[in-house]
Amino acid sequence: MKKGSSMTSAEIITWTPDMSVGIDIIDKDHKILISCLNDFVGACESGKGVLVTESIFSVLYDYTNFHFSREEKIMEVCGYKGLENHKNLHETLRGNLIDARDRYLLNPSREVETEIMDFLRSWLTDHILACDMDYAPVCAGKEKEIAAILE
Repeated sequence: MKKGSSMTSAEIITWTPDMSVGIDIIDKDHKILISCLNDFVGACESGKGVLVTESIFSVLYDYTNFHFSREEKIMEVCGYKGLENHKNLHETLRGNLIDARDRYLLNPSREVETEIMDFLRSWLTDHILACDMDYAPVCAGKEKEIAAILE
């Protein structure tokens, strides 16, 4: 999927090479987060969204926290100058994720499902294709430093 492309509510995100930040473990994290989003889309499309929302959002939130922490450590060890701004963006996204879950549990309508799917897609694709690409060049060639903090 290319940045700025539109999707209907039933479409899922498919990982493409242009989403790679060049750090294997971060790319794997992003694929897992995309899978969680696709699980939510599938549940909504099958009419089971409200039945599985709490578990999907729990996994998504927990893994998001894990991923953000790992990503921030990598940015720090690589000397990424935009780290504080990126951390602030992560904090905003965490809050938006909780808000989206709460809104859906209070009003599990098709309209709210679509809004949440659009938010999640935008967050994952725009964050990966824009924000995360900013730190990729700084981390290039620092595989040993990255591996050392991930052990």
